[in-house]
Amino acid sequence: MKRLVVMLVLSTLVAACGGESGDGPELLGQELFHEIVVGGKAGCGSCHSIEAGKDGVGPSLAGVGTAAAGRVTGLAAADYLRQSITEPDSFVVEGFNAGVMPRGWELSDEQIESLVDYLLGL
Repeated sequence: MKRLVVMLVLSTLVAACGGESGDGPELLGQELFHEIVVGGKAGCGSCHSIEAGKDGVGPSLAGVGTAAAGRVTGLAAADYLRQSITEPDSFVVEGFNAGVMPRGWELSDEQIESLVDYLLGL
């Protein structure tokens, strides 16, 4: 929990010290993604790679921002990613199993949106 508080403070300071306004949420999302524990569960990077073709327990997320736009007809990329984080079995990538991705992260709406912003940029 202390780590998360420190990350939030640091990201706020970075934004306040001249970072572009769009950099703050994405930076927080990047930091959250690479944490070993996020919201009391295994962090995203524990199971997902951001390198193309390098799957882990979960699929590689390289280019997921672009791929998410076409995954579900009528669902925007950000909505797809948000729902994939909060309801992991709603959309399971072919070749992977339902019930593997943790549920019930203790994440704020701001943290979820920051993760979505980061993933959209991959």
